[in-house]
Amino acid sequence: MNKTGYQNPNLPDLGTWFNWGLNVQDVKEFFFVTGTADVKSDNQSVNYPADPIGQLRFILEQMEVTFSQAGYTKHDIVLVNWTVTKDVTDEQTWAILDVWADYIADVKVKPSGGTWKRIYGLISPEVMVELEMILAR
Repeated sequence: MNKTGYQNPNLPDLGTWFNWGLNVQDVKEFFFVTGTADVKSDNQSVNYPADPIGQLRFILEQMEVTFSQAGYTKHDIVLVNWTVTKDVTDEQTWAILDVWADYIADVKVKPSGGTWKRIYGLISPEVMVELEMILAR
């Protein structure tokens, strides 16, 4: 698989986190990671209540567990969709993006950023962040 990222000179430079456009060539297969949140196995409680940064770290760890079972790595991520609740502050949003930037720091071609959604609530009142990903190789 070959990936080429593109920034848009008329829009903010998001190159630390995402590409505005991503051309993916010679793909043999895709892997879709279902929306993942910081939810314990009882599906009722979270590991990091009121801590969206802790929730994101947990989510990234669990997503990696999921996609690595199929032989994928974070270098194969081509799209990330973000959902946060209205309780996530602007300051926490930037902290979330900093965690993401650290996570993909060694990824040469950053994925496409997908959509950032801010909604009323997720599966549990304590859940503040949910991600879904598409990977390719």
